[in-house]
Amino acid sequence: MASYGFPRSRRLLTPGDYRQVFDQAVVKAGTAELFLLARSASNPDGPRVGFIISRKNVRRAVARNRIKRVVREHFRHLPADYPSLDIIVMARKGADKLPAETLHDAVQYLFRKLNKRFIGQSAHTSASQ
Repeated sequence: MASYGFPRSRRLLTPGDYRQVFDQAVVKAGTAELFLLARSASNPDGPRVGFIISRKNVRRAVARNRIKRVVREHFRHLPADYPSLDIIVMARKGADKLPAETLHDAVQYLFRKLNKRFIGQSAHTSASQ
């Protein structure tokens, strides 16, 4: 049975973790309100996610927490054999104004782009070796 928890091992925790993703981002995808960066990692526990949702862009804590909750929910439902990635999701101005359904659609779009681009990247690099 799949585990749908969200342990510390599945989160980006230190500034160094975030810096590595910014410096080595392989996948970049975005909408008007959300932006995603990802890099390939060698984490034995699978993919990890981190959030950058500043008070400047999303004023109310309730809205910031709602965005994190929606992204976490999509992240938790990734397949168990998903490649080891470090992912950062950033909120832009206006993300707090999105209705719930639109927010879910935007997050789903980001993860679809991630799947498409990362699978394309890994297939391309393995073919060139």
